[in-house]
Amino acid sequence: MIRAALITAFASLTVAVLAFAPPAVAQSRSVDLDRFDGRWFEIERSHNEVQKDCSLAQIDFTPQDRADRYRLTVTCTRRADGRDEVLRANARIADTTTNAKFRFTLPGLLSFGGLAGQNYWVWDHDPEYNWAILALPNKSDWWIWHRDQTAPAAERTRLLARARALGLDMSRVVSTGR
Repeated sequence: MIRAALITAFASLTVAVLAFAPPAVAQSRSVDLDRFDGRWFEIERSHNEVQKDCSLAQIDFTPQDRADRYRLTVTCTRRADGRDEVLRANARIADTTTNAKFRFTLPGLLSFGGLAGQNYWVWDHDPEYNWAILALPNKSDWWIWHRDQTAPAAERTRLLARARALGLDMSRVVSTGR
């Protein structure tokens, strides 16, 4: 009886918190997927364990047969031995109103039917699609993608300032481009 009351109270509190929590909204009003397609270079990112020894990351964002599906091929150079490592993933548009929210999953059995994946949001992008700032919805990890692997220092500084203004954690920035 007490256990049922505690479960009911916890469930009610959870519903109340969720009901009054403001929804997280991606900053980009819309992403033109035809212009977002193609090759990107990661030039700055937050520190994360998956990429801790990865540099010179290159991302190929390619449309698949279905309108809301994309293939990602991420190539990075491992700093320790200089070898290239390739990761392939699938991306699905999670918000077709803005096209600014994606769900990335690994192909095949590793995706567990799409359950094992990660949400990524485009928080901002250049009107000409020369750069994009992506992050997890909670902003814990983020990336700055650029069309030019050798983006000028002044532009990097400006993009890092923009990322800071978006509320991204700048305490552990990793410069990954050339």
